[in-house]
Amino acid sequence: MNLKLLAAGAVLMSAVSFGAVKPAQFSVLPGVQFGATKYDSVANFSFNLLGAENQNVSGLDVSLLGYRQVNGNFSGFHVALFGLEAFRVNGNMNGVSLALWNDVHGNLNGGTIGVVNTTDGNSVFNLGGVNITKGEATVQLGFVNYAETTKGLQFGFVNATKDLEGVQVGLVNYAANGVLPVLPIVNFRKSF
Repeated sequence: MNLKLLAAGAVLMSAVSFGAVKPAQFSVLPGVQFGATKYDSVANFSFNLLGAENQNVSGLDVSLLGYRQVNGNFSGFHVALFGLEAFRVNGNMNGVSLALWNDVHGNLNGGTIGVVNTTDGNSVFNLGGVNITKGEATVQLGFVNYAETTKGLQFGFVNATKDLEGVQVGLVNYAANGVLPVLPIVNFRKSF
């Protein structure tokens, strides 16, 4: 009987400590993390040499290079100091990220600055070489911009959208519902 109580207590204690919120983290690479594991959330500060993985992150997140993954939501400011990093958020992001590749699988309420920026949900601001938003984009500035729906501005060499409610400025502008589907320099659509 005492063995069953001991086992039940151990399971309960591991469940309580699993997925805790830690105030800070130092990571050498994913799996070699101090202060928080990949099952924990970080709230305040995280410094990562070659990468890290956590559940949720809020606050300042600084990386040198490598791969940074947030399995839940991110809220705050992320910066890859040398710029050579893939930054992935599997949930929603509220804040700003500067990295080589920013990959948000939820909604982006804030901005991404990188060579490639991809968002599976809606995005407010993307600045980069290639910006791809599978939902609704408000502002995209880059060489190539694509959004399923653009409600704002696309500014680049090539801009493309299925549903335009705003302005495209670039060498080639494609909007399936634009004044004309393809226009050089400027394309727009505003419904009243």
